[in-house]
Amino acid sequence: MKSLMLMTFLFTFTLSVFPQDNTAPDFNLPDMDGKNYQLSENTGKGPILINFWATWCIPCRAEMKKLKDIYKDYHDQGLEILSISIDDTKTVNKVKGFVKTNRYPFTILLDTNSEVFQLYQGSNPPQTVLIDQNGKIAYTHTGYRKGDEIKLAEEIAKLLKKE
Repeated sequence: MKSLMLMTFLFTFTLSVFPQDNTAPDFNLPDMDGKNYQLSENTGKGPILINFWATWCIPCRAEMKKLKDIYKDYHDQGLEILSISIDDTKTVNKVKGFVKTNRYPFTILLDTNSEVFQLYQGSNPPQTVLIDQNGKIAYTHTGYRKGDEIKLAEEIAKLLKKE
């Protein structure tokens, strides 16, 4: 009986956390200059790739180099990349220098309390979420290993074909 109640609770909780229609949760975050970015004001133009990362995360650094290449390959076709730093208030001051040194061309947002990261069910960075033109989550991936960018590029190409 207890296990049935627990399963019912977990099922109900899962439905409340993940919308049944797979809509990406909306958020508002500041960029490095303090200007606010609202996701819902930018959907509908093309796919949006959200990448959660941190300056202290070694796999994140490797993945961001590949995201720079993906941006160059697909930005002209409508892809936007939101690179969301989850550095906390102790390490966030490293973000601007890191981004400037590496010349990342995409939008950098700051989630110093990891609220948006948690909203997207993040546990460990890097985490990648690909949203289609209609604001639906089309693909997610946690972690980074060399070659993951190939699957990501395939998913982006599929979305661009549909749109």
